[in-house]
Amino acid sequence: MTWPRLSESRGLGGIALGIALAPVAISGCSPKVEAARTPPPPVVSVVQARRMTVPIMAEPIGTTRALQEVSVRARVRGFLKEIQFEEGGDVKAGQLLFVIDEEPFKAKLAEARAKLDAAEANLQKARDSKAREVATAQLALAKSMLELSEVEERREQSLFKRNASSTEDVQRKQALRKKDAAQVEADKATLEQAKADYETNISSAQADVNAAKAQVNDADINLSYCRMSSPINGRIGLAEVKVGNLVGPASSGGGGDYTELAVVRQLDPMGVDILIASRYLDRVARLITQGLPIEIFRPGLVGEEARRAAGKATVIDNTINPTTSTFRLQAEVANAEKTILPGEYVKINAKVGEAKDAIVVPEQAVVETQAGPTVYTVDEKGKVKVVLVRAAFVHEGLRVLESGLQPGQAVIVEGLTLVRSGMTVKTRQASLATERGPEASAAVPDSASTTGAGGPAGSRKDRPADVAKSKP
Repeated sequence: MTWPRLSESRGLGGIALGIALAPVAISGCSPKVEAARTPPPPVVSVVQARRMTVPIMAEPIGTTRALQEVSVRARVRGFLKEIQFEEGGDVKAGQLLFVIDEEPFKAKLAEARAKLDAAEANLQKARDSKAREVATAQLALAKSMLELSEVEERREQSLFKRNASSTEDVQRKQALRKKDAAQVEADKATLEQAKADYETNISSAQADVNAAKAQVNDADINLSYCRMSSPINGRIGLAEVKVGNLVGPASSGGGGDYTELAVVRQLDPMGVDILIASRYLDRVARLITQGLPIEIFRPGLVGEEARRAAGKATVIDNTINPTTSTFRLQAEVANAEKTILPGEYVKINAKVGEAKDAIVVPEQAVVETQAGPTVYTVDEKGKVKVVLVRAAFVHEGLRVLESGLQPGQAVIVEGLTLVRSGMTVKTRQASLATERGPEASAAVPDSASTTGAGGPAGSRKDRPADVAKSKP
């Protein structure tokens, strides 16, 4: 009966002793527990800010356009008889494309030539006219008759004085003389008229010949319009009208719209139109005189590289659009494979300047905050500091900084979410891909062209090959 009591007293005593010794035990183990619960400094990746010459790239959007484009239209009215090309194929200047039924136009040409022959015959007849000679002979005869009449009048007057003739006979001779004198005057007028008619008839006949020649020429031209050839080298599109259809102007007189049969476009080189803000006009004009190379590129399919084409800016348009306050810059790019077609929006790269000895850090090292762009730096003791910087453009994943950092300062590029200002961190050097930036580390063949393309406005980029060349 006493054992349970002893047990209880011992148990209670043990509990009391444990409670009494507990603070001692806890206070003796606290430093170790705290040390176990304090997390180690985070590990972050850093790179050193560095100086390099960075090309300033413009990257506007352009629209491809054929430098030469010709719409082949039917200029005479008739039925389409032949199509002499492969739709969508390349054609040469002078190559026959379409044939309209020529028979009606051959008949018109023959009719015009017959009228020309008749007009030339009339011209020859007018030139061979003897009207002037006839009038001259008639005048000479009249003058002879006048002279005879004058002789007879004088003889009759002589007889009258000797009373050998009567007054009536003298008056009769005078009347005959006056008649012959009037005939002379009439024949003179006839001769003058014959001379004038001769020149007039020749001029009129010559005019008829000229008109007939014009009709022959017109008929010949209309006949030639039945055969339509390509005026330029290029690629022809689909035939808009098939064989057997009536084509030509809306009316037989030649008025109205002309039927479009096909369009030929020059594809190599390909033109590119770029709209640029008018405030850049002086700068672009200066770059054009110095020779402004460009490069256009289009995204490829999944797993393919972007398709690129090199060229140069050539011409500035002579007007500014008052609505958009932009001017048009024309460029030309090589398109030997003819994989670029007109009407496509393309991205353009152009080197428009250089930022010499610029401070650069990877793009991901710059954090945009309400106060502005900032970077997290780490000093020699591993202390983190937030630095406000003045950031400019991005070049191949590298952000150009105009102020705030010095070359050689370590900036955090990985682990930014783990740090805050003033804390201690452990650092490790970032990988080469991270240091160069995500865009620069993309795989690009060494043989890739490094020619840029674009205008003065827009984001600035360059090809990885250019970056490698520009690194100090």
